[in-house]
Amino acid sequence: MRNLLSFSAVFLLLGGSEAFATNPFSNFRTRARVKQSNPQLRDVGETVVDPLATDADIQQEPPITFTSSPTTEESTALNPSEQTLRSKILATDSEFQKSLPDTRSYRVISLPQNSLTVLLASDPQTDVEAASMHVRAGHFDDPPHRAGLAHFHEHMLFLGTEKYPREEEYEEFLGRNGGMSNAYTDMEDTNYYFNVAPLDHDDDDDDEGGSSEEEKDDNMNAEEKNGKSKKVRHGTSAALAGALDRFSQFFISPLFDESMLERELRAVNSEYLNGRTADNWRNYQMLKQGASKEHPFSKFGCGNYNTLTNGGDPSLKNENDGNSGEEESANGSTAVEFGGGSSPREDLIKFWTDKYHAGNLRLCVVGRASLDDLQKTVEQAFGGVRPPPPGFVANGIMDRIHAGKLQLPSPGESHPKDEHGEFVFQTEHSTYGPSVAFGPDQLGLIREVVP
Repeated sequence: MRNLLSFSAVFLLLGGSEAFATNPFSNFRTRARVKQSNPQLRDVGETVVDPLATDADIQQEPPITFTSSPTTEESTALNPSEQTLRSKILATDSEFQKSLPDTRSYRVISLPQNSLTVLLASDPQTDVEAASMHVRAGHFDDPPHRAGLAHFHEHMLFLGTEKYPREEEYEEFLGRNGGMSNAYTDMEDTNYYFNVAPLDHDDDDDDEGGSSEEEKDDNMNAEEKNGKSKKVRHGTSAALAGALDRFSQFFISPLFDESMLERELRAVNSEYLNGRTADNWRNYQMLKQGASKEHPFSKFGCGNYNTLTNGGDPSLKNENDGNSGEEESANGSTAVEFGGGSSPREDLIKFWTDKYHAGNLRLCVVGRASLDDLQKTVEQAFGGVRPPPPGFVANGIMDRIHAGKLQLPSPGESHPKDEHGEFVFQTEHSTYGPSVAFGPDQLGLIREVVP
């Protein structure tokens, strides 16, 4: 997954597609950047854009757009009434500055349903297909009464969606296709990613997640008896298409199943207990303890059973763990729900509703298929992601500049200014001001602790 996670992080931190246009204060971490010479947005159909076309070539074609990805012959045959808006092409392959060994083709698009920004990478020689969704939301966004909620929310997204309610459906599909998945929660960001082998088979996104392995085998045997042959596929592999369909539901319709909360709360608590003896965790928490309490850096990002249940005691057995309400736990206490605390489910749903919309998301996909085929697959899978709310302004530098919250640097200056003309170092002061994480008092405290 060469630079896949870096691509998605750059998208979010610098504000999406416009961030690809180079500027004096960019802190890019990838080698593939869009040339500054032509940063304008494009709203053109797939059939009129050659990835290697020049600007002059593109300007000669009419800006016709289509719902699907038809061929040139199919495009010309459509009636005007059948022509509808489709994804905007924000950057074509010719606009990327790539290293000489990089033979991949790239495209940046914005989905028509929700303006989700997506980076596509086509690599016909790759033996690993992958995707990553980066979310501009992390433990800085935890509510005061649920420390660690963003981290716990990340765990819960893997435990079933409306379309694929079975808990293990996503992981089992990836396993059957030689893949894996993971995620992490950071201060301002959360990232979800997976990879699969580029396999084609009949066990793809037609499966709604409710069929057992025996039922799938029976269906396959029935098709063979009826003389039906396996489907001949073109374009995006079944493995990648099926994984994207399951993956997209994290951001469309997660369940946050009440019956799974207790178990996952204890999983996060175990993660916290295991980390307490690790030096890197201890050093990190020491820095947080020394930071200003007015700044979100001081928040307890991992969370544990007590903070996530707003006061619950993990030693008290939950009545949903198989014991009746009258049965006593190991320490003699009567079983109580969430250890005497409260359920975090409503806060999970609110966190997802507030943060997990297209304005805060950036998707990256790499596969063997052509850019056209990858685009069509992404459009189908992620079209249901909610658009950003009205008036939403993302926290990226370019987003805030376009919204009038920040000003572009003047010649000779390296950082943007806020609406008052004051210099802004990245986005910290404009986002969390007037407090800073480490002022003179906090830095003095750290110097006393660390010689």
